[in-house]
Amino acid sequence: MITGSISPTLHADSSLDLAVTELQQAREQAMDERRNFIVTFNGTNEITVQRQELPLSNPTYTLIADVSLSEGFAYTVVSRLPDTPDGFDTTLTPVCFGSPCGTSITFQGDGTAVTTVGGAPVNGTIFMATPGNSVTARAVTVLGATGQIQGYRYNGTTWVQ
Repeated sequence: MITGSISPTLHADSSLDLAVTELQQAREQAMDERRNFIVTFNGTNEITVQRQELPLSNPTYTLIADVSLSEGFAYTVVSRLPDTPDGFDTTLTPVCFGSPCGTSITFQGDGTAVTTVGGAPVNGTIFMATPGNSVTARAVTVLGATGQIQGYRYNGTTWVQ
């Protein structure tokens, strides 16, 4: 039997898995198709993935995915929690790719993650939780130079993979 105290962590883990999966699929498709894939974290809980079509001089975009985090779960930073071990977002902004923080990241055909405007390699972090509940705090980091994606859970004292 699932108790009320377990349900929030299940929603948190489900949302973390969803965000990691969408990012990994976008990166893999970018490499497989040799096209840019743009992942955008919209509003408080939506993830969209678009493929940039050719020619790049006048691109169009095809929507690949449009998903939402679990109900009650949002992009948010729980107060007093530290940055992840990767240290990509010392400002602790809910979604931050680059400086100033952007809410989109583009995976290129070589697997790297770059800014949507300008194309420079960019690291980023997405923080999410049930607002105000540190037990549900989760984070995803992306290393721009390699496109490596890492999910974290907050265990009450530190971030763990």
